[in-house]
Amino acid sequence: MISYLRGFRRSLSRKRALDQDLEDEIRSQDADVDTNVAIDGIETMEQIVCAESRFRTGLPVVFALPALFVASLGLYGGMSDSVSQRTRESGIPMAIGGSRGAIVQLVLVRAAKLVAIGICAGLVGALLLARLIASLLYGITPFDILTLASGSLLSATVALADSCGPGVRGANANPMDSLRCE
Repeated sequence: MISYLRGFRRSLSRKRALDQDLEDEIRSQDADVDTNVAIDGIETMEQIVCAESRFRTGLPVVFALPALFVASLGLYGGMSDSVSQRTRESGIPMAIGGSRGAIVQLVLVRAAKLVAIGICAGLVGALLLARLIASLLYGITPFDILTLASGSLLSATVALADSCGPGVRGANANPMDSLRCE
């Protein structure tokens, strides 16, 4: 079978294994059809399908990484704003002898609560929409526990890492500035 697609010709054969004899036969039959077209490469259908599936798998990653970066910036900005609005809350314990670690822990616990709510909402949404995305998935089921767990773990790690910077900044706040706000 010979098909034409945008100036490229593709010859398909119904053989299961590809060996040198079969490649030579394909090249000679293609030369009989059109001597002006050079054969670039011969691949099995399995190789073509595998390359397509790798492309389909890699394309979402290309969009997911910038989305993760933008979400990370948003989380950092939100936590930074939250910490700056609560300087009094972090400065008063420091003024009465609290440790910086306790302030960082306070910010991280607050962030962990928000992360837990977000992950629960995301998992519920993913499970509700699983039937719609089932046709887009390759090699996994919509309810794959490992994929859902690794996505949740990645989200939690990014969110808590983004909360460390504002937490440290809140712990380094001058307690006198907090008392002046009173």
